[in-house]
Amino acid sequence: MGEYMAASDGPRETMRRNMKYERMAPSLLYSKVAESVSSFLSSPTRDHRILTKCQQLLEDERDSATNATKRDNAVYALRSLEVFERSLNALPLAGLQFQKIGPLKPMEIEGVKVSVQPTALVTQVRPRGKNLRGAIIVDTAKGVEPKSDEARAQATMAMTHTAYLLHELVNDRIVAEDEKPSTDHCMVFHTYRQELVASPSNYRRMLGNMKAACRDIAARWDSIDPPPSFDPAAARYRN
Repeated sequence: MGEYMAASDGPRETMRRNMKYERMAPSLLYSKVAESVSSFLSSPTRDHRILTKCQQLLEDERDSATNATKRDNAVYALRSLEVFERSLNALPLAGLQFQKIGPLKPMEIEGVKVSVQPTALVTQVRPRGKNLRGAIIVDTAKGVEPKSDEARAQATMAMTHTAYLLHELVNDRIVAEDEKPSTDHCMVFHTYRQELVASPSNYRRMLGNMKAACRDIAARWDSIDPPPSFDPAAARYRN
């Protein structure tokens, strides 16, 4: 949803089609890395053996691969894990506690289901007042490297909208009575770019724009045509 909000009208049309006629996303290749990163951040001592175990698993998959695609997938995942380890200094870990969280049901915004899946929950314990609560998404997929200032700004804007959605999630579903939702602790971190973005504190305009975009998606949904490669006989449907 963050990428949709940062996109112009042309790419949005393609993105709407991809939302309705969903295909397996390339980022799913990094699922083992994502699980390892979540476990590492949530471990009390930030145990590097967790990352080492993931590395060994991926190396075994690479070495035992029966075709080039499986081998390449393992190689890409290994590179992703290596980049995460190199990017740790760019993550604000000091003074923060991280906690794993299972899959969450999608949020609903103006009739559109928006899935927000944090890598971990974030807590900053304070000696006075309520503890601060947030969440983080660590994006371990390389993606397309921005080649212009405009493209870089667009990528950052997508991360900003995603961080805002994290804040909405924390505020609506996760924060306890003795905690306070914190925009500063609702963060998206891109490992390859070593870019960290937090939710803006003044997001009323962003909320209005997102609601308007979701209303537009809902209004157009039934009229979205399938891509030429769509095969109804091979499709799987879900509620």
